[in-house]
Amino acid sequence: MIRKSGVEIREWFTCGIIAVILVSVFLTAGTSPVEAAMKSPPPEKIKAIIIGDRVVDIAYHLGVVPAAMSVRGSMWPMSKQIKTSSQILGCPNCVIKNENIVPDAIKQFGIKTIIIEKSTPYCIYKPQVKPEKVADLLTGLNVKIEYVDFSQGIESAIRQTAKLVNREAKASALIKKYNKALTGARKNLPLEKSGRTVVIFSGTYQPSTGKAMLRVEAPGGYSDRFLLEPLGYTNIGDSFRRGKAKPAKGHYPVKKTRKGMVLDPLLKANPDVIIVTGDAFAVQKALADYGKSHPQLSEVKAIKNMAVFALPLYVDSGVIEYPAVLKKWKVALSR
Repeated sequence: MIRKSGVEIREWFTCGIIAVILVSVFLTAGTSPVEAAMKSPPPEKIKAIIIGDRVVDIAYHLGVVPAAMSVRGSMWPMSKQIKTSSQILGCPNCVIKNENIVPDAIKQFGIKTIIIEKSTPYCIYKPQVKPEKVADLLTGLNVKIEYVDFSQGIESAIRQTAKLVNREAKASALIKKYNKALTGARKNLPLEKSGRTVVIFSGTYQPSTGKAMLRVEAPGGYSDRFLLEPLGYTNIGDSFRRGKAKPAKGHYPVKKTRKGMVLDPLLKANPDVIIVTGDAFAVQKALADYGKSHPQLSEVKAIKNMAVFALPLYVDSGVIEYPAVLKKWKVALSR
């Protein structure tokens, strides 16, 4: 066995991190939602309020955005794009708790139609939240309340939404496009578990302070249900669980000290793959900083094999984007 000096290990680790960053950038390259939108006319704003991410997403792909919407803005990446045209009132949980938000928006925007999503569950992190409860706050107001029921699947939801936003002529084309993309994404998926493991980091970086925060996705969340299970991978995020602590919104916070992020659990977990969602730089910086004082990080399988990938988050909001997200995860994990 050839031994390496501490300097050589640090140099090797630094080169490894650079290679990992290049791989991450390569895999996240491609047509962005903004670039894709430039190929078609901008969506038309309609005088309606939509309660629910999934309905907003379908409406957007039919060429329509509401005057205002209630969506999980902090979780759904695409909401940052749509909110430039549509006012976010808060998530459904917020607008149900604050009974004046939607009635005030109805008056402000002169709304006559409210379109509400019916999904079970609406959010697996907060299963008690039901967007249809917003209707209870609208008694006595001169508005028409409509519902989009997802219990019959995406195709039915697309047709329901298209009818409510007067885009029925576009429904069949969107369904065809979605089904074609989903069939392609599911092609050659593994028939059984691979035995390979993954840790999913979510990064947040604060430019004003230069500080980074990390969370680790707990097993059983959206990534497991929609991405890892179809791809035959096992989420071992519980390695970052402290004691009997329960995950907050499906994640465990990564402990931070004056010396930086405590990534010791990563050494013990030794995952085959590390996936990065959110701000990739925050995670890359944390790994690089930790590696300076813990050269053994370079022996973690994911880093040693350059299997660290920045991939899009999926929380079952952008239902039309799901096939593209699944395909990108498949490309990364089918190595």
